[in-house]
Amino acid sequence: MTKKTFSSHAIAVGIATVAVFLGIAFSAGSAVAQQSEIDKVKAANDAYYAALSARDIHAMEKVWSRTADVVNIAPPIRPVANVGWDAVKKNYDGFWATLDQLTVSMEKSTIVIKGQVAWVYGIENAQRRTKSGETSGGPNFGTSIFVNESGRWLMVFHQAASIPQQR
Repeated sequence: MTKKTFSSHAIAVGIATVAVFLGIAFSAGSAVAQQSEIDKVKAANDAYYAALSARDIHAMEKVWSRTADVVNIAPPIRPVANVGWDAVKKNYDGFWATLDQLTVSMEKSTIVIKGQVAWVYGIENAQRRTKSGETSGGPNFGTSIFVNESGRWLMVFHQAASIPQQR
């Protein structure tokens, strides 16, 4: 039986190869983990617009963090800062009671995650019909902030601002 010896150069090359491989593997895992969190934030944002359009307060309760420091500055037709879950809920109930129909969506959004905080911004498309039959709508610039609470991304801030239509 022959004894093989490896030079320190060969060992160093082997260690470097393993280190590069592990670096790529962990980096890819981190990218996958980041994409997974982006998908979760997107799902939370989509759930917000679904609850808003359905005028469903129970679905909205699943989207929002229900703390005293959440803020909703919406709708753009009467921008008022509602602070705390009770005020946010009251605003939705009051606004929705004036409507026969509401459709709001954000087709293309930008999502940024920094640790346990994520923000989403983009152009909302809104259409409203009041109980008296008046229609309004158009594009809004929407911004939402989410925090990760026990593995769930919950909204803590939303603001919508009308984008003036050029004539």
